[in-house]
Amino acid sequence: MVYSHYLHIRIITEKDEAMPTTSSHPDRADSRVNALVQLATELGQGSGGSSRRRTIRLALHCLAAFARKQFDFLNTGFQPGGNFETDARFPLTYLREATARQVSFDIDVLLRALGQREAATAILPMRATLDLADRLATDAILPAVQHGLVVPTVMLTYFQKSPTIRLMPYVPLGVIGIDFSAIGDRTRLLAIAHETGHHVYRQITVNYTAHLDAQVATMAAAAPTPGKWPAWLLAWEEEIFADIYAALVAGPAAALALHEIILTGPPTTLTEDDGDHPLDALRPQIMHTTLRVMAEHGPEARRAGLLAAAAALDAQWQAQLAAQGAADAFTPVGADAPVTLTAAGELLRALVTEMLGGALAPLAADAVHTPWSTDAPPMCLAQFEDFCFGLGDAPLPELTLRNDGQVVAVTRFPIKAKGDARTVGETGDAYLDERRDAGLIGAALTAAEWKAVFLAGDWTTQEGGSGIKPPVFNPAYWWLTPTPATRPVRPARPVRR
Repeated sequence: MVYSHYLHIRIITEKDEAMPTTSSHPDRADSRVNALVQLATELGQGSGGSSRRRTIRLALHCLAAFARKQFDFLNTGFQPGGNFETDARFPLTYLREATARQVSFDIDVLLRALGQREAATAILPMRATLDLADRLATDAILPAVQHGLVVPTVMLTYFQKSPTIRLMPYVPLGVIGIDFSAIGDRTRLLAIAHETGHHVYRQITVNYTAHLDAQVATMAAAAPTPGKWPAWLLAWEEEIFADIYAALVAGPAAALALHEIILTGPPTTLTEDDGDHPLDALRPQIMHTTLRVMAEHGPEARRAGLLAAAAALDAQWQAQLAAQGAADAFTPVGADAPVTLTAAGELLRALVTEMLGGALAPLAADAVHTPWSTDAPPMCLAQFEDFCFGLGDAPLPELTLRNDGQVVAVTRFPIKAKGDARTVGETGDAYLDERRDAGLIGAALTAAEWKAVFLAGDWTTQEGGSGIKPPVFNPAYWWLTPTPATRPVRPARPVRR
């Protein structure tokens, strides 16, 4: 399975570290920055058109305000006489260029989402598919909001070459890229559940607060025996979470779609570890295990169907592995000794079960949210089609401005919850916003502080990212201690490619 996900951290090369600390063309650099901010500002103007158009324009409006503050923050802190602690690896020229890339990528994504909804630039099947995708994405985020893992979020989709999701820290908006071929094959839309899982994961695990020491102590106390899980398994953590979430939301249809996508690759990739995604030969077990936990803890009416689906999917996958001639062992990235698929599968299933016993436990037992399918294959795909048909055409949640345009908020979200509004140009994270405001008026900031503001809580790009890794606070066992959202307090952790 090669579901795309957040791409964040660029590997720092010797060339990066040797970058000059001053710019030979400061006027040109300022012109580029000002042009980007002005572009987002003008694109964000106007209130006419559809609700989706207004949401996209509001996102561009918020991007302009946020970008202006980010650039001013860096310039103030690193100008001659500035008060930021320096890090020779990341001079001002580098930081401004990375921020410019982030802004450019967000403008590009939002313009694609806008243009693909216009009758003049998109055919009717494109627009109809995006409307359906928006509704599926909205339904996919509901369980996480209902159980306090994330705040109410507007979900917006657009077409690109493969599934992905982009986190925009300055607005309560999740933007999911979907496969163009979904126009002719709705099963490609099942990837939305997985990508939404990435959004939830990032909201839970990436955050900066003013009480880091307390978080470290709390998380350390909650951790199981050190070394319980091998490094190669923990390297797959985010993708495991996203697969679990996909099964919780979409049921057996998500697992069957996963089978099909894995089998589009050459047989040799089944047992090749990329150090990020779960091994293809083992990956379906994540969803199969999740279905069994849902059957055990969820409503009685779904139990038989989910258990039958998990058994059928298991048998089908094992037959497919045999037909592909898959090896019975693999060598993890960075390891010398191979690991058998049997041993690795046991560990993977145990980890999935543990993750489903923590912050995700309420979702596994949820009797209110209806999964997109509950039956064994192939009926699960027909169920998914029926679910899509039944989504209707009610108005979707959208972004709106309040308080004389000073606050961006979510309107029409079907679940009432806190944290659905923030000041235009801010992240909604009290620590990040306070540190940035302090830096803008000349306060002295440590490298850890300005890097946290620069990262903006996980501002991501597909073009290389910031190049700075967030600090690590015992990342391995965050899922054991569920806490309510309203910007969830979780340890910050590094983000892998």
